[in-house]
Amino acid sequence: MYMNRRFYEKYVSTSDVELLHEYSLKVLKEVGVSFASEEALAIFKKHGATVEGNIVKISEELLNKALATAPKSFAVTTSAGETHIGERFKPKTVGCYGPSKFLFEDDTYRAALLPDVVKFLKLMHTSDVTDFVNNSAYDTPDLDKSQDNFYIPQVALCLKYSDRPTYGNVANSLNVKKQSLKDAAKEIANLYKEFYDIWDRPVLLTNCCALSPLGYSYEVLDNIMGLVEEGQPVTIITCSMTNLTAPAALMGSVIQDNATILAGIVLTQLINPGVGVIYGTVSSPTDMRKTAIAIGAPEAQLIQMATLALGRYYGLPVRTGVSGSDSLKPDYQAGVESMTTLMTTYLGKSDFALNNAGILQSYAVGSYEKFVLDEEVNRILMRLNKGIKISDTQAGKVFDEIKKAGPLGNYLSGRTPKEYRDQHHLSQIFNKTAGDPAVIFEEVGDIRQRASKIIEERLESYQAPDLTKKQQELLNRYLPESEKF
Repeated sequence: MYMNRRFYEKYVSTSDVELLHEYSLKVLKEVGVSFASEEALAIFKKHGATVEGNIVKISEELLNKALATAPKSFAVTTSAGETHIGERFKPKTVGCYGPSKFLFEDDTYRAALLPDVVKFLKLMHTSDVTDFVNNSAYDTPDLDKSQDNFYIPQVALCLKYSDRPTYGNVANSLNVKKQSLKDAAKEIANLYKEFYDIWDRPVLLTNCCALSPLGYSYEVLDNIMGLVEEGQPVTIITCSMTNLTAPAALMGSVIQDNATILAGIVLTQLINPGVGVIYGTVSSPTDMRKTAIAIGAPEAQLIQMATLALGRYYGLPVRTGVSGSDSLKPDYQAGVESMTTLMTTYLGKSDFALNNAGILQSYAVGSYEKFVLDEEVNRILMRLNKGIKISDTQAGKVFDEIKKAGPLGNYLSGRTPKEYRDQHHLSQIFNKTAGDPAVIFEEVGDIRQRASKIIEERLESYQAPDLTKKQQELLNRYLPESEKF
C-alpha cells in the first residue's frame, strides 16, 4: 500500500496555506502576470479579466471558476495502457531531462549527442521506478538543423524506443522555423494520436515553464494553447531563484510562484475547461556567492513542501521533487542532495516528479551512473513511505515467534519468512557485505563501477517495443536519418 503521509504539514500548516493564498490573490488582482501573446490576452479579456497591455489581472471569482473545472486527476493513454496522475495514485516519475552535457564513465564532460539520448531512453524504459520517458537532451550538435522543424524528430525517438508515455518539452523558435509554435505543438499532439490511434484522450504530457518573475513567454504560451486545444494535459511550473527572480524571503518566492502558476492554470481552463493540468514548481534558492541556482539546498525542499500544500489546497495534481544536486559528480554531495530533494515526492506524496534520476550540476549535466544510483534513492524513499506494518494479527504472530525463541534464542529456521521478503528492501547496488574491506572492495569495486556494470547489463537486455509496420512508417516521416527503420 502507498500511504499519503502529508509530510509537508510538519512545515506548512493550514493557516499558513490560507495566508499564502490570500496574498497570492492580491498579487493576481493588484500586480498581475505578463502574457506575451495577443491570443492569450484576448482569451483573458473575453472572460472578464483585466488586461492592461501585456499584464493580466485575475479576480478571485475567475480563479475559482477555473479551479472548479480543473480535474483532480487524469490519465495519459498509450498502447501499453493508462497512466493515472492524481492524489489517489502512486507518484509518477520521469528521468534525466534537458542537460546540455553529460558526465561519462571516464570522468570526462562532453556535449550530449543523439546516441546518448537513445541510451537514456533505454535506461528509462527498463527502469522499475520511472514511469514516463523523455529526451534527456535537446537540439544536440549532431542533429540535422537544416530542417524547418528539427524538434519533432527528437520527439519521435520517444515513440521508437519506449511504449511508456512521453513527458515532453515545448518546441521553441530555435528548432522550429516557418511554422508557428502553436501549430508545431498541435503537430506533435496529432503525431501521438495517430501513432496510438487514440483520438479522444490524452496521449502525452508536456512541461511548460513560466518566466519569472510573473510572466509567460510567447513560446511557452503557443505550446500551452496548441496542446490544450488538442485536449492534451500540461504541467504549469515556475523556476524562480530567490533574490534574483523572486523575493529573498522564501515566503515571497512561494507567493509569487503560486500567483504565476495559477494564472497559467486559469488560461488552460478558459481555453478547454476540464483539460488536465499539473500544478508545480522547481524554484530554488540562489547562492549569491556565485549567483548560481542551488537546487540541492534545503530551501529548495521547503519551497517544494509549500508548493505541495498549496496544490492540495486547490485540489490539483502536483509536481514537486527532483533527484537534483549541484554536485559535479555522483559523490557524497550528490547522494545527500538527491535524497533530500526527492523526499517531498515520496514522503509527502506529490503526484509527479521530473528528473527523478540522473541530474548533476543544477540541471546542466546528466549522468548514466547517477541515474542508476538515483533509482536506488527512489526505492529507499518508496520503502520508507510504506512504514512498519502494525496490526493485531501481526502482533499476535510476532508474539508467538518471540515466545518460541525465548531469551537468547534465534529466529533462523527453515525458509526465509514471507514477512522478511515483503518488509525488507534489499539493495542490489549499495554495499551490505561485512568483512575485510580491502577484500570486499577488490571484489565489488566502488559504487560508480557497480553502477556502470548495471548500465551495461540493462542496455544489453533492452528490448524495443514491438511496433506495427504502419507505426514504423509514420515514425520514418519524422525520425532523424540515422534512426529510421
